[in-house]
Amino acid sequence: MKAVLEIERKFLFGKELPVKVIERAERHQLIIQWYLDHPERRRIRLGVDESECFLLETVKSGSGLVREEEEEYLDPAKITEIAEQLKASRAVVKSRHIFARKQVEGVIDWYLLPQIGYVFEVETSIPFVRLPDPWEYWMLPREEFREVTEDPAYTARSLAVVVHCIEDIFPINVPLISNRQIDKFEMLLRLIY
Repeated sequence: MKAVLEIERKFLFGKELPVKVIERAERHQLIIQWYLDHPERRRIRLGVDESECFLLETVKSGSGLVREEEEEYLDPAKITEIAEQLKASRAVVKSRHIFARKQVEGVIDWYLLPQIGYVFEVETSIPFVRLPDPWEYWMLPREEFREVTEDPAYTARSLAVVVHCIEDIFPINVPLISNRQIDKFEMLLRLIY
């Protein structure tokens, strides 16, 4: 596993997001993240973007603004081996839109399950780099953002729910996520649910 420092601020966004903001992202993914009970810090993420699908195991330590992550990419075929464990675990499902910049990465997650709307993140792995406010980074109204970086109720693990089936998770339109991505994502999730 590769260890990485993650310094991250997280914000809720209070209204509908204009598609033109998401259009500026460099990558668009569908993601499901399962939070395993043993060990409690372990997460498995399945993601599908236009060019690939990936399975990533992460073990996190710390909380709030600064955390350490150990990550390892797994063979996506391994999903069938751990399907029962994943099915029994709580998860979040979201579309992710990644805005890469030199020292700070911006991420907009639209939570589909649970349906909490948009979560904006600005993050870096470089200590002492100033993390910009999201209204500066994306040029959106300041009053629409609420910081939840230190709020334990808004960690993805805290928000995760048990997924009973994948029917009706996806709205009719997920901005900048192709039907091909949705079809591939649903096909992979049917190996579990």
